[in-house]
Amino acid sequence: MSWEFASGIDAGHRASLNAGKNLIYVSPPAWWTARGLMLDLPEVSDAGLHTVIIVPDAFGLEEGAGVAQSVESLRPVHAVTGLARTGRLLSLNAVGTLVTTPADLIQLLSRSSISLDRVRRLVIGWPESLLELEKGDELDTILAESGNAQRVIITVDDAKIGDFLERHARRAPRAIASSIPATGTVSVRYAVTDDARLQASVRSALDIINPTSALIWDPTPAGPTRWAEYRDEPSIEVVATAPEEPVDLAIAVTLPTSEALDALDLVAGELLVTIQAHQVSYLKAMTSKATSFRLPNEVDRARDRAGQLREEVRGLIAEGRGSAELLALEPLFDEYDPATVASALAARTVATSHPPGPAPGLPSWVHLRVSAGSRDRIRTSDLVGALLNAVGITKTQIGRIEVREGHSMLEVRSEVAETVRRGVDGLVLRGKKVAARIDRR
Repeated sequence: MSWEFASGIDAGHRASLNAGKNLIYVSPPAWWTARGLMLDLPEVSDAGLHTVIIVPDAFGLEEGAGVAQSVESLRPVHAVTGLARTGRLLSLNAVGTLVTTPADLIQLLSRSSISLDRVRRLVIGWPESLLELEKGDELDTILAESGNAQRVIITVDDAKIGDFLERHARRAPRAIASSIPATGTVSVRYAVTDDARLQASVRSALDIINPTSALIWDPTPAGPTRWAEYRDEPSIEVVATAPEEPVDLAIAVTLPTSEALDALDLVAGELLVTIQAHQVSYLKAMTSKATSFRLPNEVDRARDRAGQLREEVRGLIAEGRGSAELLALEPLFDEYDPATVASALAARTVATSHPPGPAPGLPSWVHLRVSAGSRDRIRTSDLVGALLNAVGITKTQIGRIEVREGHSMLEVRSEVAETVRRGVDGLVLRGKKVAARIDRR
């Protein structure tokens, strides 16, 4: 069974879009499913900003901007990652399509960097995510400022946000790209990851499962170049549709539609889906069984290193080595337990092969920026708990923590900075999935 995605946009929907009327678009919470919709948006000849695409949170910025960038009529596309730079580009009329979170768009409005009454259309991606977190007032503020801009609202289920649609897109026609089936029939395993760790996650899954044949399903615009490392590996095929030939393992690297899931299930002995945390509930709703597939993390890698050390010591004992060293250590056995002496020797071995302290040119403390703050109900204790329990560092490796309104700053020892960044990036704190990056300022 071959399969190709159909956007659900027909001639009537195109006529509505061309007339500047509002539209409701029903699809899974994945930006690749909105590309067909964006291709049908009427072209705007005016210079400067004409389209604003609103993503629920910072994790959708890259994917949303990538999809918009693949549509020529929407270029130039700019994702808001810094308010000052965005304001400068807007003042130069260097942006055709702006991709932003509601919070950042409100900040731009308060700075008078943008005027929504001159924007032709607003594309609002999955507002139910914000409504569930009681942040619908942000969208109400934006829509009140948007004047007569055309509104294209993408949702998982328009019935769930009926009140919102009644207020902001009343009687708008509805296009259905894909909806949740009444009964799911496919059984899958899933791994929660994000764009920054996607390639490493797929590599780990292939190493763990070790299939004889596999396909990587990626319908996004980045697909053709993202998986170049497997181009010359005959046992792995990278596709955007479901092939006819059966494979041992199919990995869907983004949330599929129910139709795509069925097509992949027909050719795959085993089906694994890599998704973001906010997509788990949708995946479970359209499957008969969805089981978590655990990918290795920093704790697992630390255990692997510890196991490797034990095997090395076993090998030395089996070879009969260490007799001379035992004579030198014998006096210590009168002062300390032999296990204590052995652990000190192991620590000395690790310290010799991996000298302690920061790398040359790096400070002893590093600052990380986390995309959640007091307005997200984040507290210092939430961040400390995440560092100790989720990431696994010690209290001595944690410095000052400052919770600000829109973000938080963490101070950690430089030798664990990258571990903390990877560990915190993608965590869900107080119902919000957060992003983390090292602050270089």
